Amino acid sequence: MRAFRLAAVLVISAVTAAVASQPVAKVQLPCDSLYQMLSPTGKQAVVACKDHRSYLVSIPDGASRPLLPAEPRVSALVYSKDGQWLAAGFPDGTVRVMPGQGTAAARQWKAGPHRIDTLYLFPDGKKLFVAPVDSPGTVWELTETPTLLATLPVAFGGMDAVAVSPDGELLVAAGDDTVLRWYDTATWQKMREYNGFLLETFVLTFTPDGKYLLAGGADSRITVLDPASGQQVRQLPPEAGSSVADIDFLGGPQRTLTLYFDNSGEKPPHALFWDLATDKSTPLKADSRPTCSGIVTGKLWLCNSDSRTLTILQQE
Repeated sequence: MRAFRLAAVLVISAVTAAVASQPVAKVQLPCDSLYQMLSPTGKQAVVACKDHRSYLVSIPDGASRPLLPAEPRVSALVYSKDGQWLAAGFPDGTVRVMPGQGTAAARQWKAGPHRIDTLYLFPDGKKLFVAPVDSPGTVWELTETPTLLATLPVAFGGMDAVAVSPDGELLVAAGDDTVLRWYDTATWQKMREYNGFLLETFVLTFTPDGKYLLAGGADSRITVLDPASGQQVRQLPPEAGSSVADIDFLGGPQRTLTLYFDNSGEKPPHALFWDLATDKSTPLKADSRPTCSGIVTGKLWLCNSDSRTLTILQQE
């Protein structure tokens, strides 16, 4: 949920044994770009230019339009699940919600006193979770004039991650205080807490069937929780010396692609496929360093940009 978070995949170590892949598209870019962000539908990409401007580029026809100027810099950027909307956060606490497609008007407002670190568009596209640094999280109704629905406090610091259940009835938020908090989205009353972590959680995601909640962060492992009780079900084996940065599902509730950062900063990020039926992992194998990635219709797409050409491949 931070700005171009998955763009960190671009520095994943390349390995020699590449999995089978098939071409998806090759498009011309409007600027020199080091990284991009694919929409969840795969129909477009946000292209981050070297001069800090950004564009929306249509896939596969390559049509482009400006998205954001070079200044002010974006501190967080996220797509809605249907690819229809983009939300951007800025260092002064401003939030802007923009159409990914169509000609609807953008909405912009001051959502907090500090830099926006985390954004999350609800599955229905009608609400936005905003987390400024060192501040409570807030939930906004995306009407013509966005309306504050709820303020979700933490004991100290701010919030690092949030997820909403597939049925939209639960929101779970992870704070700098290491606590996970469950909220009823009808009343915004806190339902329960989980206090089993000693370190921060950086990512939360529900399985597509809503049966489990997965949490990952600085303790180097994925923790599987029961959303109904808030209790831990199990933990997957740790990835020593690493922190979990992102978790995505591939085509169902059993297989994830998980991105890890090296805690010491001495090694590039890497990614593992986890089979939740067996709790076994295999490494992501790519023959070059991707500049973007995404899960589209249950398949992993990887990108490479060469000057102003973006090539997208689907991994089999």
